Amino acid sequence: MHTEHARSASFAGSLMETSYSSRLRKPAQVMLVPMIDIFTVLVTFLLMTAVFSRITILQLDLPSSTASGPPTPPAFRLEVIVRRDGLELTNGSELIAAIPKVNGAYDLKTLSELALSLRREYPDAEDASVLVERDIAYDYLIQVMDALRSTVAPPPEKPVKVPLFAHIAIGEAP
Repeated sequence: MHTEHARSASFAGSLMETSYSSRLRKPAQVMLVPMIDIFTVLVTFLLMTAVFSRITILQLDLPSSTASGPPTPPAFRLEVIVRRDGLELTNGSELIAAIPKVNGAYDLKTLSELALSLRREYPDAEDASVLVERDIAYDYLIQVMDALRSTVAPPPEKPVKVPLFAHIAIGEAP
């Protein structure tokens, strides 16, 4: 009987030891190769879906306080007034043309064509003003300025980018 008790005690002891030793495991190791694979896929996905925006800077010539004397007025200065219902081209005192909206959008192609013809008529003129009503979106101001800055020559000539009015001032419409 003594041997039976010793046998059961030794058997019980070995069970206790195995259950205790199974609790004292070695610390888990982090597998780096799968992590690197996941990060590589994530970086590739983010680069492919990223939206890269192009930022352009418009150079505006503002009057300085160090200018000596009043500036001489140019012979011709184009003014484009951006209104809710269309565009108006003036020379500062009289209306040159009115361009209505086409299908709810400003007709920038006609504006560029008229600006090109005015530039050819007044080759020394480089100044233009864009006057905007208060409730006009900023994007329309930039589109009008781009249309006045340069255009592509019409089809009878070579398709070359033609500079129009280099100095553009902005202001509020009357």
